Parts: sequence; structure tokens; C-alpha cells
Amino acid sequence: MSTKHLLYVALFAALIAIGAQIRLPIGPVPVTMQVPMVLLAGLMLGPKLGALSALVYMLMGLVGLPVFAGGGGIGSLVSPSFGFIVGYIPAAWLAGFGAAHKSSSARAISFALAATAVIFLFGFLYFIFIMNVVLDTPMSAVAAFKVAILPFILKDVAVAVLTSMFARMLHTRGLHLANG
Repeated sequence: MSTKHLLYVALFAALIAIGAQIRLPIGPVPVTMQVPMVLLAGLMLGPKLGALSALVYMLMGLVGLPVFAGGGGIGSLVSPSFGFIVGYIPAAWLAGFGAAHKSSSARAISFALAATAVIFLFGFLYFIFIMNVVLDTPMSAVAAFKVAILPFILKDVAVAVLTSMFARMLHTRGLHLANG
């Protein structure tokens, strides 16, 4: 991996961290700007480097840097919203297959929407596990869906579409990042 690629990975890990600090606390899962940054990492860097950016972000938080919406540290593993962070890695990888430098707008949007669904899936399953098993707060799948997913669907669908269009625009204007 080249120095340029390492810099791109670090840049997008930092952008995801900054996105976490832009938040609106709504229930146990805050609304943040992480999702567009994760999608942008995949769309601009491709699958490997995009996923690596999300992994670096997650590891930064787990070692104690306050990069998550709720802070940082190993204790974040028991946060009901940590599954969304775990989902960022495969989501960035999946979005990378719709990379702006290789795809039509429709393809980039499709992959960004699929990546968003992956984030929801990981977040939902982890949320149910933490609430029911770790925190011993019984919650049905329907109740968990209403709290952890439903309030975010429209926003994140719009974010996926707009982020895809933004990535395509950056590419058409000459911003060519890694082809990893």
C-alpha cells in the first residue's frame, strides 16, 4: 500500500470521526454525520481502502480516542449503538463497489443504498443483543426496530442518494483518489 493510500485511509477515518461529533441525540441511537462519511469513503476510495478507513476509525475509538458519538474506549462494545459502527466496515466495502470513478450514478446510488441497509442490519442485530442479553432490558424485535431503525430510514436513504451524487460530482470535476 502506498503512502498516498495510507493518507487517504487516515483522512477518511478522520472524516468519519468528525461526522460522529456532529450529532443530534434522539433516544439510544444518536443521529450523526458518520453514515455519509462512511459511504463517501467507499465511493471515493473503493472497497478495500474504504473499509480500511472504517476499520481504522473503529480501532481509534476502541483504544480510547473520543471519536465515537458517545466518546470512546473498550466500554463502547456494550453500547447499544456500537453495532452500527461495526457495520460501517462492510458498508464502506460494499459502497466501494459503486465507486464514483467506475460507476454510473444509478449504480453508485444502488450500492450506497445497499451499504446503508448493511449498517442497519448490523446495528439492529447488535442493538437487540445488547439490550436483551448484556443490559438485560427485554426488548422485542419490533420495539428495537421502532427505536433503532425507523427514525433513521428516511434520513439515511436521502443521505445515501445525496452522498452518491456528491461523490460522482467530485469525480467528474477531477478528484481522483485511490483505485483500491
